[in-house]
Amino acid sequence: MPCLEVVMPKADEATRCALGEKLTAAFVDSAGYGGDIFAVHFNEYEQGAVYLNGELWQGEGVPYLHLLLYSPRLTHSVKVKLIEKLTAAFVECVGKEDCQPVIHLAEHPYDNVGVEGKPLSLLIPELAERRFYYDLPGD
Repeated sequence: MPCLEVVMPKADEATRCALGEKLTAAFVDSAGYGGDIFAVHFNEYEQGAVYLNGELWQGEGVPYLHLLLYSPRLTHSVKVKLIEKLTAAFVECVGKEDCQPVIHLAEHPYDNVGVEGKPLSLLIPELAERRFYYDLPGD
């Protein structure tokens, strides 16, 4: 179950909705997973709640923007495409070219993902035989 944590300043519901749609589309297009198993969680903060560049961010300049994607292992070419598309989706939604988030990709083996109270590798039998560093198709 891939999911994306988004850290950003408080935004209105329309912006969050548009951002959720575009980030999901970027993930689906890049990684090939269905949008029905992908989630986006917004961690929003108020002015003065982030320490950035040696001071508290008070709404001036580029804010702290961070995306953390939890997913199964991805090939290098998928990662390149995904980072490009997530960044473009974010910039398009916030409407500021200089607002490009830092993106971290956290890949997890299927044994380390719990769904419905069980490791994902037990819920989907064909995943049980995969190792974390299984061979991926060439890039």
